[in-house]
Amino acid sequence: MTYESEAPRYRAETDKPVHHFTVADARGEAMGYLWANDEDDAAGWCLRPAGDRAGFGEGLEWSARLSTAKARGLLPTAALAELARDSDPRRVSHVVPDSLTAAPTLAALTELARVVTEADDRRLLAQLDRENADHELGEALAALTDEDRAVRWSEGGQRPDGTRRMSHPLHSERLQRLVHALSAVGAVTPAYLWQDNPPPAVPADGRLGPADAVRAATAVVRGERFSDGTIAQAAESGLLDAVAESLCAWYEGVADGGRDDP
Repeated sequence: MTYESEAPRYRAETDKPVHHFTVADARGEAMGYLWANDEDDAAGWCLRPAGDRAGFGEGLEWSARLSTAKARGLLPTAALAELARDSDPRRVSHVVPDSLTAAPTLAALTELARVVTEADDRRLLAQLDRENADHELGEALAALTDEDRAVRWSEGGQRPDGTRRMSHPLHSERLQRLVHALSAVGAVTPAYLWQDNPPPAVPADGRLGPADAVRAATAVVRGERFSDGTIAQAAESGLLDAVAESLCAWYEGVADGGRDDP
C-alpha cells in the first residue's frame, strides 16, 4: 500500500528573530500574525487568542498558502512578501499594509498576540443583549446564599453491582438560576476563545470590568462541560459574584443612558 506524501511545510518553531505581518479582518481588527525566519526555514500563523473565532479558519487558510509557497521553493520571508503583495482587503482577512516588523523571538510574538485591545472588549460587550434588562441576573445574585456557594458533591465510588459512579457537583436551584441568567444576557458567548486564554481569577480588588466579566462567565460556564467543578470553584472563590456584579453595574449604566465603554 502506498500513501501520498504530506504537503511540504515550513518548520513551525524557531528560537531566532522573526519577521511578521499583521492580518486583520474587514473591520480592521487584528486576527493574528504571519511570521517567518529564513535561517530555520520556519514560518506560520500566530493566532490572537483575544480575537474572534474567525481567526481559526483564517489561520488554516493562511497556513495552506504558506504550504503552497514552500512547495514552490520560496524562502519563508519571500513567501510572506508574496502573501502580503497578493492580499485582498475584500476578503475575510487581509495583510495590513506596511505592517511588516520584527520580534526578537517567536515567543515574544506569541506574547504580543495575547495583548487585549479596546476593540476586543467592544466586540464582547456587543454580544450582551441590551434589550434584556439585568433584573433576572440581579435577582439571582441577590438570592444566592453562602450555602449555595459552598457546592456539595454527589457520592461517587463503586456501586453494589460492580460499576463505578463518578462524583459530580450538586448545584442548588439558586446557583443554577444565576448561571442561566448569565447565558440569558449573552455573557456566555462563542466570541471569546476561552480555551486559548488563561483561566479567569478574582482580581485583588474583587472587581471586574464588564468585558472581563464576559470572558470569565464564558470560561466558567463552558468550562463546566469539560471539567466538573468549574462552576463550583468560581462560586466558592467569589468569581461568580464578581461577574454578576460587574454585569449588573454595566446594565445599570446602559439603562441610565451612560457610556458602556469597556
